[in-house]
Amino acid sequence: MSGITGSMYIGASAMDAHSWGMAVTAHNVANVNTAGFTPQRAVYATGPGGRGVRLDAVLQDAGAAGRLDAATNSDPSMPPEFVNPSGTDLGREMTQMISTQRTYEANAQTVRTGDAMLGVLLDMKA
Repeated sequence: MSGITGSMYIGASAMDAHSWGMAVTAHNVANVNTAGFTPQRAVYATGPGGRGVRLDAVLQDAGAAGRLDAATNSDPSMPPEFVNPSGTDLGREMTQMISTQRTYEANAQTVRTGDAMLGVLLDMKA
């Protein structure tokens, strides 16, 4: 697959993968106040046949490991950055959400441009 339809396929597959990535980020944000919650992250990979992109895995975020549940922390000398009701960093999640949204928009524009180009080609043939 090459040319206009190939670029449309790549854009559409990226839109699909990033919609799943947005769902993972939304899940993390929704659980920001859940004690003991460990955020997840989306891992992307090259699509079938080396074309496009796909969601490869949803993994537990290793960066949240080592945080303690505030309800079980009995050590007042524990630094506050290690005592958190959840491992979710809301600032990081919002940044990820914006990045995913922009990537989705860019790929949607690729699909729209390909569609417009196909329309012009079909009009020329008619």
